[in-house]
Amino acid sequence: MQDRFEFLILGGGLAGLAVAAALAPHRRLCLVEREAWLCRHASGRAAAMFIPTYGGPVVSRLARASRGLLAPDLLEPRAALHLASEETDLAAVQQWGRGRRIDAAEIAKLAPGLRAGTTTLGFLETDAGLIDLAGLVDRLRRAVLRHGPIVTGFEAETIERRQGCWRLRSAERTLAGAVLVNAAGPWADETARLAGVQPLGLQSYRRTLIEAAPPPAVEVRTWPILKQANGQGYLRPAGDAVWASACEETPSPPCDAQSDPLSVALACESLNDLTGRTEWTPTAHWAGLRSFAADRDPVAGWATDAADYFWIAGLGGSGVQSAPALGQAAAAMLGGAPWPEALVAEDLTAALLSPQRLRRAPIGDQ
Repeated sequence: MQDRFEFLILGGGLAGLAVAAALAPHRRLCLVEREAWLCRHASGRAAAMFIPTYGGPVVSRLARASRGLLAPDLLEPRAALHLASEETDLAAVQQWGRGRRIDAAEIAKLAPGLRAGTTTLGFLETDAGLIDLAGLVDRLRRAVLRHGPIVTGFEAETIERRQGCWRLRSAERTLAGAVLVNAAGPWADETARLAGVQPLGLQSYRRTLIEAAPPPAVEVRTWPILKQANGQGYLRPAGDAVWASACEETPSPPCDAQSDPLSVALACESLNDLTGRTEWTPTAHWAGLRSFAADRDPVAGWATDAADYFWIAGLGGSGVQSAPALGQAAAAMLGGAPWPEALVAEDLTAALLSPQRLRRAPIGDQ
C-alpha cells in the first residue's frame, strides 16, 4: 500500500506539528510519527515556560515572534525572576530581557517564604509566562487534521529517493512525497543517515526535572518563575507544587530518556539552593532530551546535499516557546509564502536558521 503526498513531515513533536499546522492549509501533506502518540519525548516533557531571554539571541527572537501565536489562551502571564549574587550574572539577562532590576526587599515580596541566602540581586522579566503545553499540542494537531492525515506508530525501515520522490517504507505501508521534512528531534541525524543525507552533527543532552511540594505555610501559587541568572537552576509554580531542575546537561544518544538518582538529587539540591530552604518534598521526577546544533541555534532550511530535503531541528529545549514561529518560518521556506511579519519585526532571516551556516565551519560540540 502506497500513499502519495506533496510533503512528508517526519516527526510528531512540536517542531513537526508547528510546520505541519502552518503548511497544511496550503499544501497536501502527511505528518508521520514513529511513536504511538504525538510529543512523547522531548516536547511532551518540557517545563513549558515562556522566557524570551532563554537560549540566546536567535531563540529569544523566535520566542517573541511566537508570543502572538500563543496568547491569550495558551499563555498565562507570569514574570520570571532571575536571581544573582554578582552583577556579571545579570548582564546577559538585562541585555535581552524586557523588565526591570529589583532589590532584595522586592524579591521577598514577590516570593514570600523565599530565603535565598546570598542572593541580593534580581531582574524581573515581565513578559514571561507559563504555556499550556497540552493545549498547544491539541491546537496544532487539530490544525493539521483539518487538512491532512497524521500517521502514528510508523517505523520507517527505509527512506529513499527514487524517481523524484521520497519514500518511507515500513513493514506494512509505504508513504511517498515530493519533499521530505526531517523534524525528528533527537533522532534527526539518525533519520538523515537512513535517508543517505549528511547529518548536521546534532548533540542531545539529558535534563531532569522534579516535582516537589512546598514547605509548610509556603504558598507558591503566586510565585514568579525563579531562575538562577547563571543558568544553574530554576523552578516554576505548578499549582500547589513546583517543578525544578538543576539544568544539567548529560550527553546522551537518542533514547527514551529516564531520570537517575544522581540527577534527581542534583535537582533537589538546586531547588534548596535557589530557595534557601530544605523542606521541599519531591513527589515525581522525569527526564527529557534537548538537542543542539554546534552553534546552539535552531536549524530550519533546505539540505545542501540532497534534493527536496528540508531540516527543522536543534530546538534545544526551547521548542515550546519557539516552535510556533519556527513552524511559520519553515512553512514560508517550503511553500514560497511571504516571510511572516512577526519574524521581520524581530530581524529574523532564513539565513540565520539555514543549515548552510553549519557547513562553513567544522561541526563540534559546544
